[in-house]
Amino acid sequence: MKRKFAFTLIELLVVIAIIAILAAILFPVFAQAKAAAKKTADLSNTKQYVIAEKIYEGDTDDYSVPSQYNNSYAAYPPPSDAAPGTILKPYMKNFDILRCPTDPADNNARMVDLPDPNSMPDQATHQAQYELNLSFKADYGLNVQYFSKMGYNCGGLVFKAVTIPVTSIAKPAETIYIINSIWDRSAGGSPRGGGNWALDMPCRFYAASQGGGDSSPVPAGCQGYWWFGGWNPNNPLAWNVFGGVWPWHFQDTINIGWVDGHAKSMKISQVTAGCDVQPGWQGLIFDKEKYLWDTQ
Repeated sequence: MKRKFAFTLIELLVVIAIIAILAAILFPVFAQAKAAAKKTADLSNTKQYVIAEKIYEGDTDDYSVPSQYNNSYAAYPPPSDAAPGTILKPYMKNFDILRCPTDPADNNARMVDLPDPNSMPDQATHQAQYELNLSFKADYGLNVQYFSKMGYNCGGLVFKAVTIPVTSIAKPAETIYIINSIWDRSAGGSPRGGGNWALDMPCRFYAASQGGGDSSPVPAGCQGYWWFGGWNPNNPLAWNVFGGVWPWHFQDTINIGWVDGHAKSMKISQVTAGCDVQPGWQGLIFDKEKYLWDTQ
């Protein structure tokens, strides 16, 4: 009579314990690999977005993309508004470029706090409003106070975007053009609503009529420049704790598109090089050679 072999209860428990240990080791590795893949995909989006901006510059005598036409946030009726995403649409074709894969907000979530596209009178303007909303919620914010400051109450116009020739940038490979951004946060600090088309730089304040920080001349007929409140490190749950910049990736990593057209990842602490960040614009730029936000 042949003897039948089987696992004992102890042996089964040992095998289960080994599998559990391996799972505990491997699951974080898989999670990190997935996060790294999303960061890489986001870096590709950043690169494509900044390349679209460079192509746009070639058609506009090297001037940077406008931050906004007016503050209507509406694609209809004329005069319609615009944001960098809609302005650059002919150069990038795909609106998926505007979204970071790590951002949990879907396109429906990006419709909050902006005009309802369903109020548009026909399908064409409905789509136009939809794209405009997504552009305002892009996960890549323009370094707006340097490249396209928004003058407000300008002789009947609510906004007047003041763009600059990018050929005037002394260090294009070391000057931030676009960077991962956030729209808003919940009371508990979770991101909500997608990204933000524009954001503030740290330690510098371009708003001559407001006082404080560095200032520049306000456009003729305008009362001042629009701003978002600067960086607010004293309020860690604020949407603009980093001035609108947001580290969507693990280990506080963000993706950046630079003026020369390249893209790379950095830690949030690295983008404030040369600057002592304080609430609002109280910080000082102590090393202009290391400062990454402008070349003034």
